[in-house]
Amino acid sequence: MEMQLEGLQELTRHMQRMERNVKNDEEKALEAGAKVMQAGAQDLVRYRTGNLHDHIEISEVENGQIEIYVDNQGKAYYGQMVELGTSKMQAIPFMGPAFMRDQLKIEQAMANSLRQSLGLSL
Repeated sequence: MEMQLEGLQELTRHMQRMERNVKNDEEKALEAGAKVMQAGAQDLVRYRTGNLHDHIEISEVENGQIEIYVDNQGKAYYGQMVELGTSKMQAIPFMGPAFMRDQLKIEQAMANSLRQSLGLSL
């Protein structure tokens, strides 16, 4: 008895395309959640000059991870000091509380992004 498989190369190409799409969808979901987190942190941060508010940034997706951080190389160099405090200054956290407050919104934004990518109704 002899078996012959046809269309294996086409199936392999289709599976590879699906894998790329899933990776792209995952990145979009991470970015959607990160935007919610960024907005939450900007909402909670103390606003004086706007430097800290304007320098809460989102990294590129790398190895399935994304970061929301304060760009401390420029005008907002003091972001970590505000968040964690110093020996002479009490902490005024905004990143941690934003995450705790908006965790459900972040998860919902990510889930909605994945649903949209899969063509499921919201």
